[in-house]
Amino acid sequence: MYPLFRSTVSKKPRNPMRLTRILPLLVLLALFGGGLVRAQSTGAETDPVRYIISPENPGPNEIVEIEVQGVGDFLGNSTISWLQNGKTAQSEIGKTIFTFRTGGVGTRTLIHLDINSSTRGTIAHDFVFAPSVMNLVWEADTSAPPLYPGKTLYSAGSQVTVVAFPVVVSGGALVSASKLSYQWTLNDELQTADSGLGKNTFTFDGNQLKTAESISVDAYLGGTVVAHGDLTIPATTPYIIFYDQDPLRGELLDHAIVDTYNLTDKEITFRAEPYFFSNASLARGAVTYDWTLNGDETTGPESSQGILTLRQTGQATGAANVAVSIQNTDIAKIIQGATAALQITFGQSGSSLTHLFGL
Repeated sequence: MYPLFRSTVSKKPRNPMRLTRILPLLVLLALFGGGLVRAQSTGAETDPVRYIISPENPGPNEIVEIEVQGVGDFLGNSTISWLQNGKTAQSEIGKTIFTFRTGGVGTRTLIHLDINSSTRGTIAHDFVFAPSVMNLVWEADTSAPPLYPGKTLYSAGSQVTVVAFPVVVSGGALVSASKLSYQWTLNDELQTADSGLGKNTFTFDGNQLKTAESISVDAYLGGTVVAHGDLTIPATTPYIIFYDQDPLRGELLDHAIVDTYNLTDKEITFRAEPYFFSNASLARGAVTYDWTLNGDETTGPESSQGILTLRQTGQATGAANVAVSIQNTDIAKIIQGATAALQITFGQSGSSLTHLFGL
């Protein structure tokens, strides 16, 4: 278990008294490879001082500053001593700030503070830092071409899976992720059904009215929070890229068609590839494709699957504009839509192309 912080206040010797109480959990969070660090604190109810830790989110092996502030000016005349792991690191009159470096993951750093005041007696406070790390990895169930080397991004309303990978050391041993309990929060709402022992995976459908999804998770060992993670996933606008659909080799994904295409054969087949649309909607056929040629609607045998074949008749030269609109018709994902266009040229462009037909 992680030890608690403790404060004691000693009055003058003729009237000795010692009071302690457990204060609410003080969370010290720090981003570290997608994870965060957590420490704990307790203090004394009658402390005439307060303690400020900066940064509030210290990570492993990070410089931390602790400042003690008091009511009145008694601190300026007090001898303030700081001990780090049992050794005196600083002891001066009126020195209210102490800096140190946290240890690595699972390494405890103990800071003890003594304030010796002629008017208020001795005030003591203990801090314990035992950094842990929570790495959060997310994956959106959105579309991309086969063998796409990048990460499929989240689009508003799509499904997302977040996996927590905690690194927690207790008693000198690494705690298995399955031995921890997880409490998930989505956009500040506790997700009770998805929380519990060993539930380090959280899957949800995003809200299409939000520009980002905010997720946080607490990992518990027994009744103590030992790791925490925060994650914000921004919503990306889907888009379309054209590719050449070769009759023998299939979709030629090694070269995208952007802006213009010079037609050297009599026939060309385009595939409009939807990026980052909901895969679930695509599987249900809820995503529609609408093609136009020079502003007029055009169709073909596979146009509803994003494939359009165009053939030139005659020997005319010129240019034509081809465009496609892709729309998700799922009511919870209807914000997902995109449009793309390109110009097809034949020979020396300049005259209107009237001999191009969709197949």
